[in-house]
Amino acid sequence: MMLSSLQQKESWGLRWRSSVYFIVATMAVALLTDMYLYGFLIPLLPYILEHRLGLDESLTQRLSTALLSESALIMVVASPLIGSHADRSGAKRAWLLAGLAGALLGSLVIALATSVFILFAGRLIQSLASSSLWVVGFATLADQVPIKDIGKMYGFVTVAIAVGTSGGPLVAGVLFDLGGYWVAWSSVLFIVLFDVVMRCPMIEGLPINEPAQRNSDEEEPEREVLLPLPEASGEEERPVAGAEKTGLHFYWCLFSNGRFVGGMVSYLCFAILTASFDATMPLHVRNTFQWGSMPSGLLFAVLQGPGVFFSVPIGWLKDRVGTRHPTTVGFALLVPLLWAIGIPGDERFPWASAGRIGPVMYSAAVCGAGIVICLLNGVGTMEATPVDEIQSNSPGIFGPNGGYSRAISLVSMSWTAGMFIGPILSGYGVEQIGYYGMNCVLAGMCGLCAFVAFWNLRSSVPQRPISA
Repeated sequence: MMLSSLQQKESWGLRWRSSVYFIVATMAVALLTDMYLYGFLIPLLPYILEHRLGLDESLTQRLSTALLSESALIMVVASPLIGSHADRSGAKRAWLLAGLAGALLGSLVIALATSVFILFAGRLIQSLASSSLWVVGFATLADQVPIKDIGKMYGFVTVAIAVGTSGGPLVAGVLFDLGGYWVAWSSVLFIVLFDVVMRCPMIEGLPINEPAQRNSDEEEPEREVLLPLPEASGEEERPVAGAEKTGLHFYWCLFSNGRFVGGMVSYLCFAILTASFDATMPLHVRNTFQWGSMPSGLLFAVLQGPGVFFSVPIGWLKDRVGTRHPTTVGFALLVPLLWAIGIPGDERFPWASAGRIGPVMYSAAVCGAGIVICLLNGVGTMEATPVDEIQSNSPGIFGPNGGYSRAISLVSMSWTAGMFIGPILSGYGVEQIGYYGMNCVLAGMCGLCAFVAFWNLRSSVPQRPISA
């Protein structure tokens, strides 16, 4: 009787707590919270540095840049370490809960900071928590979501990321103006508590994309296209188990896969492009069109807003045609759009600066870029699936818990490296060759990425099972 009662307690809500839909919703809320915390701090930094810490105004820009860059540096260093330990431990839920606790602790340290050292320490804690979330969160999704739905899933996650990215600065600015510093920080407590409500009940289901844990009778037909077909000899070929790849051997195995490398390169360039817009667009429109913060903010909404509407349909498209053609088309279309973005305000094109032609042309080109960029969403994380191919051919090669966390950590590193390189590359480019020249360099980079994507990525369309 006692054992039966214990089993009933242990199975409470097991079906919905371990369902794919609940896990995707939980990870979407977690990533929304992370991006909200990242963007929330931006409008509050001048007040924190100048009024709470009493620093001179001349140091605000320098310290703000250093504080925001700290996250990228920490994630580049921490992501592979977290991925390796998460794969070995296998307890991804524990990592997710630890990341949530770190995000809350880091936010409290930043809010209560009375010195620059404490401020940077709080950001360090937040960055480590963010690294854990991105690596383990995406690895959990890769384990739990069927391959045929993975593009659509990344579409939903991208919507959550876009909402968090745009909502953080907006809510912080409005609440700070209306109620002051601590009223603004109260929104952080609310969104973290909501994340707790979602994350704590979640239970990891059986990894459906782990070939070593599947029975041959349960094999999904949509996964068969990734496996070599057996010869028509009357006997099925069984995957040959391989020795476990650890340390540098694991990373060498991944980097020898062109599809994985193509996804990482595409994700790196995507991040460089995104960070370049953040670093150069506000200053350019102020100097060229004399636009203030409101028009500049609306321009960023035009750039980021399409992701909310197009991410899910494009994810659905990638589930059916793969990432190769959408990514190639996206980078190819960005070449003329980036060239057009650089024209208004350049002295070589006086016609584009006269009257309303320049502002209209610039806004239209930015809007077009915002729509086209949606084609690039999820290219890095979706192309981490070669891990599953390799494990299918050689079960156990990446250990009993698979290698998704380590693969996603490399993808995360490519994104954060791009977010770190982007402002430096674009800022230096504007100073040396001007805004138009810098955009031409970015356009050339996108042209090369279109070639890399077409050459390395795949068009993998899930096949329907043939009915008897």
